[in-house]
Amino acid sequence: MDLGLERVTRLLEALAPAASPLLPPPHLAFPVIHVAGTNGKGSICAYLSSILTASGFRVGRYNSPHLITPRDTIQINNKPISQQDYEFVTQVVHQKDAELNLKATSFELLTAIAFYYFAYGTGVSTHSPSSSPTSSSPSKVDIAVIEVGVGGRLDATNIVPRPKVCVIASIGMDHAGLLGNTIEEVAFEKAGIIKAGAPVVVAPQAEGEKVYRIIQERAAQLTHLPDQIIRVQPASWLNQHEVDKLTPPSPVGRWAVRENGFRFWIPLLGDFQLENATTAIAAINVLKSSTLKEKQAQWSDRITDETIRQGIKNTVWPGRLQWIDSESAPQEIQGRLLVDGAHNPAAAIALRTYVDECISELSSVSPTPRIHWIMAFTTGKNVEEMFDILFSKTSKNTGGDTFSAVEFSAPEGMPWVSPIPAQEVCDRLEKQQERTHIREEDRIRSRAFGSDLRAALEWVGQQRQGDDVVVLCGSLYLVADLFRL
Repeated sequence: MDLGLERVTRLLEALAPAASPLLPPPHLAFPVIHVAGTNGKGSICAYLSSILTASGFRVGRYNSPHLITPRDTIQINNKPISQQDYEFVTQVVHQKDAELNLKATSFELLTAIAFYYFAYGTGVSTHSPSSSPTSSSPSKVDIAVIEVGVGGRLDATNIVPRPKVCVIASIGMDHAGLLGNTIEEVAFEKAGIIKAGAPVVVAPQAEGEKVYRIIQERAAQLTHLPDQIIRVQPASWLNQHEVDKLTPPSPVGRWAVRENGFRFWIPLLGDFQLENATTAIAAINVLKSSTLKEKQAQWSDRITDETIRQGIKNTVWPGRLQWIDSESAPQEIQGRLLVDGAHNPAAAIALRTYVDECISELSSVSPTPRIHWIMAFTTGKNVEEMFDILFSKTSKNTGGDTFSAVEFSAPEGMPWVSPIPAQEVCDRLEKQQERTHIREEDRIRSRAFGSDLRAALEWVGQQRQGDDVVVLCGSLYLVADLFRL
């Protein structure tokens, strides 16, 4: 992976419309909230976009990787760019890259496409790729929420000189070697999005002061004052006595409350959403206060407690700790299933915690259900560490659980991403169980299905009984394959 800012900066500067000299280059054309981190940054972006949309703004959102197609990564008011607009802007950007002989990476090109679209739109009905967009283009956004791809300091999204707010989600070990081999080295790369004059909102950090210290050092280098670094305290679930007085606005979700008594409904599953949702709310409040100081009243006037609540309630983030009901799930699975893109240790811990909660609830009314895991892994992942977390000896009732290893299909536009062969994953699980001296009768039964996801689903459907829980996880690319079935 070739990280760096030189190519994408030259490309975006060259994309400024020559026929409209008053228009700035794409990355300087609109305000930005920039979000980095290891876990939770996608959820935080989804919350932010939804809150700002509920407040009446035209909001761009750029997330990666894509779920189904690259178009998913580029959205305005939570709707993906149309195929027609995507093809138009792609042609514009690729032509410019070829003219300059930059040989930008696929992620740099996609980033440029997003920024161009957010800045100028397309004018598809009246402009050809050789034309320049006009200032009246309907797709120009009021603000954009931009998620870092990998790291932060050298990521292609880090070309905004002064975001409105910089957000650091939970930082953990991921992309080891590329970003660093210690949590401090990884945190240094993530903190690279911090810019002079831009307030910083920091989500709760599982690694604690080691991460906070790196972030504070980076901010201090840029002369940040202490009040420009906001350390978020997570919300709590509202106690049952208070919950009983309220009407749930949707079938899925829970009531939460912040330290100041602010109550809101979180529709996304998992205790970690208490941290993600509160981080998004904190970033929105920082946006309101900072723009008020700058006498930009449209932000402080239009963002209210009610639009924050409405935005959080409306948030959708597919493929992350999401139940697919039996009516929508592939018929082979013969019931509902839980899908999650968990692909690193911190995400695996959160997933296992949630699954244990589900098992505990089910066990109170029926015999303890088994868990059927369907998983794929990206080459280079430490699968043994994931096994330790998800299939720990301390987990209850591992005997009778099953494990189906599959290989995800090649994600579009990401030739560097490939799956670990399914049989290799099974072999590594068997060795792990031998090494940890798990008794034969307590071992998870494993089976490799290559790239045949339907065969894995059918086998699991045959194995499940009663209230057994089926979990598909290990890679967002696998989740995408499921959604394509």
